[in-house]
Amino acid sequence: MSITLDLSVVAWFIIFCIAVIIGVLLIIVLRNCLKITDKVNKILDDNADSVGKTLEVLPSAVANIDELAKSAKGTLDKATSVVTTVEDSVSDTIDSFSFNAENILSIINIASSVVKSIISSFSSKN
Repeated sequence: MSITLDLSVVAWFIIFCIAVIIGVLLIIVLRNCLKITDKVNKILDDNADSVGKTLEVLPSAVANIDELAKSAKGTLDKATSVVTTVEDSVSDTIDSFSFNAENILSIINIASSVVKSIISSFSSKN
């Protein structure tokens, strides 16, 4: 007794086995998806009142967030202008201080020259 196998028959057998395995895996995946869907539906049914209340409050919450964002933008714009004004004032003060410091150094230099002259005049008289 001899059995001859054609390659096309073997290929079809392998394809059939792969198709059966894929079919079984798909059935398992679909079964798990249905379990998850049932759990989600149960959770939604148990919390339908809470979900409804949340959805009713949602538009006013979004409106409040929008008003808050607008207010924050206005406050930020005001703060930016205040910072700019303070920066300009500080810059002007520093410039004025450096000018005054130069004047003070000149006055100190003149005063030291006057003191040296007075000391030298008293020393030369002795």
